[in-house]
Amino acid sequence: MLSSINRKIIPVQHVTNMFGKYQSPFGTITFEIQDGFLMGMTIDDLPVNEDHHPLIEQTKRELELYFQHQLKVFTVHVKFNDGTPFQREVWEAMLNIPYGKTKSYQEIALEINRPKALRAVGQACKRNPIGIIVPCHRVIGKDGSMTGYSGKAYVGLKRKLLDHEMGLSRE
Repeated sequence: MLSSINRKIIPVQHVTNMFGKYQSPFGTITFEIQDGFLMGMTIDDLPVNEDHHPLIEQTKRELELYFQHQLKVFTVHVKFNDGTPFQREVWEAMLNIPYGKTKSYQEIALEINRPKALRAVGQACKRNPIGIIVPCHRVIGKDGSMTGYSGKAYVGLKRKLLDHEMGLSRE
């Protein structure tokens, strides 16, 4: 079982936007790679043409291993072009939450030295452009409640992702 993989840079010639899709147990995941970095990922079957490139295949393979409980740390490189400096700081902090573990919005706020920014942390999680790999689903309420995750309509998906990581089956 692969528990972690060291992140390494894959050399890439200048590449423009490329798109890929992966059929997960929770729906189609659409993702975007730009200039060698994963820039966006959503569980939504967006109308894009899939590209064929080693980075697309690497992303698909890592998602496959993740959903098979064989990968706990993604190695695809992410880059945040959008978002405020605060949001990017929150997204970077989320990358440090281990597989199968959670942190509260308050813990993230404290970690980035913004102890009063609980709601802003929640809003940054909601605007996370790279779901699953930047694990906003691992951020929960201080009382353990499943709040947020791109709005109330997605709390069930958040629960499914956490259950998946914890080895529980509600799929």
